[in-house]
Amino acid sequence: MDVRPELREACRAAGIGVVAASEYAGPPRVHLALPSLSARLVVSLGDPVEVEYGGRTERRAAVVAGLMRPGVATASQTLRPGQPMVYVDLSLPAMQRLTGVPPGEVDAGGVSAEALLPWVGLLTEELAEQPPEGRAALMRVRLLERLRRAGPVDVPRDAVETMRLIGACQGRVPVDELARRAHLSPRQLRHVMGRALGVGPKFASRVARLSAAVDRAGAGAESWAQVAAECAYHDQSHLVRDFTALMRTTPTAWLAEEGRDLGGWRRPAP
Repeated sequence: MDVRPELREACRAAGIGVVAASEYAGPPRVHLALPSLSARLVVSLGDPVEVEYGGRTERRAAVVAGLMRPGVATASQTLRPGQPMVYVDLSLPAMQRLTGVPPGEVDAGGVSAEALLPWVGLLTEELAEQPPEGRAALMRVRLLERLRRAGPVDVPRDAVETMRLIGACQGRVPVDELARRAHLSPRQLRHVMGRALGVGPKFASRVARLSAAVDRAGAGAESWAQVAAECAYHDQSHLVRDFTALMRTTPTAWLAEEGRDLGGWRRPAP
């Protein structure tokens, strides 16, 4: 089912990004979460979602996940045959408005959505009753209704605007320049972002560059060397080192595991 343009625009304005409904059909395997500067809501309509992050493994019916933390590679999820799920990208302010929890308190391993969103059980039942092609649109409508009823949240504007700039510039702006635009010293900016969001500007920029590299590969790059050159890496080796540190695997091995080739896939649009 196509999402109405007005609904899509209203969702974007409210901080709701990509919404995708899927049902995995292959053999059980581990899926690595893509690098992101946004939060995520993952709802399983079948067996609980199994998520591993930072050495701990949790099984939950629905998960609210935040940002990666320095020194810990991306979260992984075990995909199982016939497991229907609905996935949502949320801006950090939207996540806080829905849950009432500051972004700095939710890492990429996630928190049980049932503990933060008392209504998620009823939403899961409603989603399960829908045909697969109608689930993404229903999720958009219900989250938009919740956000419209939610009150304002106290997220430091400097932190949110800097994170927005990092994402928009794909991690290319130096920390000193980010601090200057925020009218703060680099040390103050690191403190503000760390306290509010759980990450500083340098690490957020690394995540943004890697996210841009994954997007560029998905848009049809000819080689990882081309991706590195276009995404502000010193060279291909720099990209591979960063990819390995943040994703626990190499770019080529990741593509093979995901069943993709360099120019043959595209990430879904918001």
